[in-house]
Amino acid sequence: MPVNSALKNPPDAIEEKVITFPEGLIGLEDYRTFTLAALPDQELFRVLQSLDDEFFGLIVTEPFWFAPEYSFELPDTYTAKLGKPEDVQVFVAITLADEPQDITANLLGPIVINRKLGVGFQVLAAEKEYSTRYKICPSGGSK
Repeated sequence: MPVNSALKNPPDAIEEKVITFPEGLIGLEDYRTFTLAALPDQELFRVLQSLDDEFFGLIVTEPFWFAPEYSFELPDTYTAKLGKPEDVQVFVAITLADEPQDITANLLGPIVINRKLGVGFQVLAAEKEYSTRYKICPSGGSK
């Protein structure tokens, strides 16, 4: 499914399922419907593209390839809404930069999605001392 996006080369959706965020994203509560789209020639990064606003999308990735120790407590209020734990994926928003060593991830606000159910939530991982600017390639090299 083509994604309506302001990107020069809009990505294709990984699947046609819409992901609804009943609470929106933290600080962006009006953005509630998204699709997860692949980036060309990329396996690690995706676009969480808003279907409410074609000019809004987040580059996301699963955090475990650069932070294998990453963990947080998912509040009970979300566990029932997200369904089976094996169907849940965790993503973090990425901030791009000119230099690889300056690319950061928001580990404080993970995005938890069940694509089978088409539901997601952004939660606050406040019980740990995570940063919104965690450097994913501190040495500048690729992993």
